[in-house]
Amino acid sequence: MKRTIAGAAIVAAAVAAGATAAASTLTLAANPTTVAYGKPTTLSGLLAPAKAGQNVSIQAADCGTTTLKKVANVKTTSTGAYTATVTPTTMTTYKATLHATESPTVVVKVKPVVQLARKAPKSFSVSVSAAASLVGKSVTIQRYSKLRHKWLRVKKVALATMANGTKPTIVSSAGFTSKVRSKTRLRAILPLAQAQPCYLGATSNTVRA
Repeated sequence: MKRTIAGAAIVAAAVAAGATAAASTLTLAANPTTVAYGKPTTLSGLLAPAKAGQNVSIQAADCGTTTLKKVANVKTTSTGAYTATVTPTTMTTYKATLHATESPTVVVKVKPVVQLARKAPKSFSVSVSAAASLVGKSVTIQRYSKLRHKWLRVKKVALATMANGTKPTIVSSAGFTSKVRSKTRLRAILPLAQAQPCYLGATSNTVRA
């Protein structure tokens, strides 16, 4: 009797160990983890044990919400690998799921697109493209000093007007003047403090005064 019980216990342990070893896992990574607004990132991962043709659901939660919504559905290859290309419009948390198996989450951060333009001598415009209005936020205008080999602050400009771009894009902009010398290089900075909580800070192109 003792031998029978011991044998049954060994078999049960072996079955449990086999079940644990066969449990599925999903990985998930993003490349890159920071993108400019409007640019994509690639999500990739592995299903283990590897099995081809499995439908992996990619879910996403935008900044400011914890609700995950399906944004893509991809199949695994014979090695268990899967990839998906997504374009986050704000800082976004992603997760992959397959039935009851879930991957760890990954966060992709987004930089708004800041554009600086010269309209006329001493006259300029700055715009910031994102999926949310940034009217009331401030950008910092900088000039490059050849003598000091660094960027120096010129002035702050508050974004004052808003226009709808291609959905969901909103363009926040402002015009300003500056008395910097002709041919001086200028750029605009959207500081992190002005972009948070859903965006990173960003730097514009450069223009000549």
